[in-house]
Amino acid sequence: MRWMVALILAAGCGGGAKTNPVPVTPIETTKPDPAPKPPASLYERLGGEPAVTAVVDDFVNRAAVDPRIQDRFFNSDVPNLKRLLAEFVCYAGGGGCKYTGRSMETSHAGMQLVEEEFNALVDAIVASLVQFKVPEKEKAELLGALGPLAPTMVVPKGTLKPIDPDQLDKVQLLAAKVKDPEAKRLLDRAVIAGERGQINYAEQLFSRAELITGPKEVSSIAAVFRAGAPQRITTAVKTVPADSEPQPQVVGGSEADEPDAKPAKGSLAGKLVGSAGSKMGVVMLYPTKGGKKRKAKQRVIEQRGRQFAPALMAVPVGSTLSFPNMDGVYHNVFSVSKAKSFDLGLYKQGETREVKVDKAGIVRLGCNIHANMASYIVVVDAPHYVVAQDGAFAFKSLAPGKYKVKAYLEGANDPVESTVEIKEGENSLDVDVSGAAPAGGLPDKFGNPR
Repeated sequence: MRWMVALILAAGCGGGAKTNPVPVTPIETTKPDPAPKPPASLYERLGGEPAVTAVVDDFVNRAAVDPRIQDRFFNSDVPNLKRLLAEFVCYAGGGGCKYTGRSMETSHAGMQLVEEEFNALVDAIVASLVQFKVPEKEKAELLGALGPLAPTMVVPKGTLKPIDPDQLDKVQLLAAKVKDPEAKRLLDRAVIAGERGQINYAEQLFSRAELITGPKEVSSIAAVFRAGAPQRITTAVKTVPADSEPQPQVVGGSEADEPDAKPAKGSLAGKLVGSAGSKMGVVMLYPTKGGKKRKAKQRVIEQRGRQFAPALMAVPVGSTLSFPNMDGVYHNVFSVSKAKSFDLGLYKQGETREVKVDKAGIVRLGCNIHANMASYIVVVDAPHYVVAQDGAFAFKSLAPGKYKVKAYLEGANDPVESTVEIKEGENSLDVDVSGAAPAGGLPDKFGNPR
């Protein structure tokens, strides 16, 4: 610095007359101390993406062979499960990742997990952390982050109702005679689940055994696991093409299904108003005089991407519905609705079963394995009907006169009723659905909340 200051002063003098130099005190400059680095996140201390991916892979592989918990993985998309778990550890460990899966409550809804099963998961992850020599501090932090999840996954004690021990004795007697080792193992596990009161899970295990043995061999004990469930549809499954086109989100309309050869003189456009939730629904019109009876239809409600499609459908009374499974996992479609109650049982990708809906009303569909899946079928007996999307609906061909209006809001128990008079030309109507009683969460097929 001293020589630089002198050089600058000399250049500033321009080579003029000599003068006595003025003493200059050089200015010393120092850089400020760098800000301290933030402490490394748990995710970084675990080793980041490569290490966490390896631990998760090992953990799932261990859990999938643990007799206490292995059957929970039979219907899982394991590669996707591992990806989501790695995301979750990254998110919980401060790694800045976005978790794209469902919440723990949603993911485990209806599974009726008990403490022994949760402990099996903890044992598996501890073994994996030991396998990869994760330090005690990081191990404790990770388990501490996962520990609070237990109440969101494990069913509270005292809420499960065990199956009658005498009935389970019958299962054990029959299981001893079953020749297929896997079917016998599943029946034994079904007995354990029944003893705990995991009725829904016990029925799933029994159904898997039934797929191996055939219904006839285990028919004498079927009622042990299916008492309280809807009527089981036992017709043979049919096959569907693997390249079937995806279904739309909504289907149904009398004018689309059976258009009038000559449009009537009136029309009606309107909205569903007053709903704080869904804006989808079905609007039906009943003329006070006359009216056309609509023909039954053949409709499809698929299971694809672990969702139903359509999510909302309107069909005339007497229609036949097909429920193809387009996923690489098993599904179990069911309904406990008054209009139509049924249980299609387990069936795999590329298969379908059919149901005839012969009573007007709303049919709420669920999957007994995947609690997040839901769909609504409105079985109509009205001459005119249409699906409302984003709250809007329209009828283009209506004879002038008075009509009774029924509007089903998606997720409601009963329709909202009113009247309207149709005049020649265009008419409008807002239907207030604020009084529609919400149906609440869909229970499992035994009526248990999930």
